[in-house]
Amino acid sequence: MPNVKRIEDVIPDESKSATIQLHYPVQLADRVVQELSMRRPTMGDLLDYEPKSIEDITAEVALLGRLCGLKKEEMRLLDATDYARLQNQYLRFRAVSGA
Repeated sequence: MPNVKRIEDVIPDESKSATIQLHYPVQLADRVVQELSMRRPTMGDLLDYEPKSIEDITAEVALLGRLCGLKKEEMRLLDATDYARLQNQYLRFRAVSGA
């Protein structure tokens, strides 16, 4: 069984955006991407792109791409390790601090 983080175990990130360094830079048509800036999701993002199930990778890729300003075709170029780093940051944005 894969090592899946529970949302309760994720350290919240309350900043407005985060920079994710790519371990495997991506060559796009007009530039090489070595880092991505991900913004916090809004309710509009969640309503438009929230995955319907844990297996809904297509919606998740669209959502994370929107948060990072990348098109679907550009997201497909990311290494799986770097994509996992985007997933972790998304979870940190969605985690709730114990107030």
